[in-house]
Amino acid sequence: MAKKCFDCGEKGADLYGHIVCDECKSSLGLFKDETIKKHIAKYAGSPSKPSYEEEIQERLEFLGKDYIKKRIKLLHVLDRLKQL
Repeated sequence: MAKKCFDCGEKGADLYGHIVCDECKSSLGLFKDETIKKHIAKYAGSPSKPSYEEEIQERLEFLGKDYIKKRIKLLHVLDRLKQL
């Protein structure tokens, strides 16, 4: 059975644990290595900032927590709709 893209439902391949088709992958705006290197250099110049890698890890943690909060809120609304 073909795996379907999380966004459009077309046939896709695994990308970091999510199925993504080629068209949707190109629309994600993934960074090229040159761009990542520029960001690394930008963060390396400031001792008061975390490293670029640490910044990315912090953003991922924030997104994970934010996702859970929003999901709980929406599930709560669905539950309340059933009760009303």
